Amino acid sequence: MEKSVLKLERSTDKGSTFRTIFKTRHGRVVFLSVQLRDSYCTIQDCFYLDRNQGRAAPARYSARPKMLRTIQFPAEQLLSVIEAELDKKFYGVIYTQNENTGLPLDAYIQKKAEQEKRKYRFLIMVGEGERHSDLPIRLRTRLKNKLHRSIYVELAYYKEGQGVVKQCCYYDRQYKWLEHQVLPPMLISCFFPYTKQGILTLLNHEICCDFTHILVTDGIDLDSNHTPLCGAV
Repeated sequence: MEKSVLKLERSTDKGSTFRTIFKTRHGRVVFLSVQLRDSYCTIQDCFYLDRNQGRAAPARYSARPKMLRTIQFPAEQLLSVIEAELDKKFYGVIYTQNENTGLPLDAYIQKKAEQEKRKYRFLIMVGEGERHSDLPIRLRTRLKNKLHRSIYVELAYYKEGQGVVKQCCYYDRQYKWLEHQVLPPMLISCFFPYTKQGILTLLNHEICCDFTHILVTDGIDLDSNHTPLCGAV
C-alpha cells in the first residue's frame, strides 16, 4: 500500500498559511489550515467537511474534531499531532503553491470537491413497483456510510414530485436497551425531491455518504442477506 504524504497548499501568494483536505482512517473528511512561523506551527482552522453540508456558512464549517486539543507546537510535530488527534497517519509532508493558491475558502473547498468527484461512487438501490420520473416508486438499499456504519434505507414516492423516507436505521449493532430502531442523528429530512439528484443529496448530506451516481436494480433479497450493497470500503 502506498504511504500517504500530507500535501499542504499555500493559501495566498505571499504568507505562511497553508491548507489541505484529507480523509481520516475512519472516512471523515477534514479541512485543515495551519500557519508556519519561527519554526512553530499554529492550527488556524480545522473542521469536518462531511458535517452540516446542508447549512449555510459559517455554520457549515463549525464541526470541529473533538479530539483536536493541540493548537500550537513545534513544526516538526505536525504529523504526530495529526496522527494522534485527527485520526490520520502521514509519512511525510510537501509544501506547494499551485492553481488553488489565492482561492477563497468556499471556492477552494468546491474545487477540491470537484476534483474528488471525478471518481465514481455508485449508490445501488433495489427498486420495486411502478415508475415515477424514471425511478421505481419504492427504493431500498443496505449501505455503509463514510463512518463505516451499516445503514438500511427505504424510500418511496409520496406525491407532487416528493419522496418520503419510510425507514432509515443502523443495523450493525445490537441496541438491546432500546425498544426502537436507531436513526442516524444527522438525518433531519423526511421529504425530498424524488429524483436521482435529490436522493444523492439526501444521503450524502444527512447520513454521511459520498455517492456520485445511482444504479437501480431488482431481484436482490435485502431481507435475508444483510451485506451492504455499496458504500465505504
